[in-house]
Amino acid sequence: MENPLDWYAEAKSVIDSEISLLNHISISSLVVSDGVYLNIETLENQKFCVLLNKQGFRVVAKAFDQDTNNSQFSYETHFALLSNISKSYSQRFNELVAAKLNVVAGSCKDTDNQIAKS
Repeated sequence: MENPLDWYAEAKSVIDSEISLLNHISISSLVVSDGVYLNIETLENQKFCVLLNKQGFRVVAKAFDQDTNNSQFSYETHFALLSNISKSYSQRFNELVAAKLNVVAGSCKDTDNQIAKS
């Protein structure tokens, strides 16, 4: 028998990984038995309420704490959702990845220099 997902833990994980790439992200006050709602404000100041459930991530409103949309389109990952609703998210995400790669490249270069000196 499969253990039920802890939707609040799933939401917390998304919040922790994306908070620096958005103006706002939090768990909504809306309650659903088989998922959790997230309030998201993009860097472009657009607000969304997103349902996270076993189908994935689905925009349900363009306002916090509302479910007014009957859209059945779900995104498999929060990366796909956020990349689609926010061009600035994609840009900032790419900048952060590039910065981290530069740090790794710099530390590899330092290691290569130390090896060459040995």
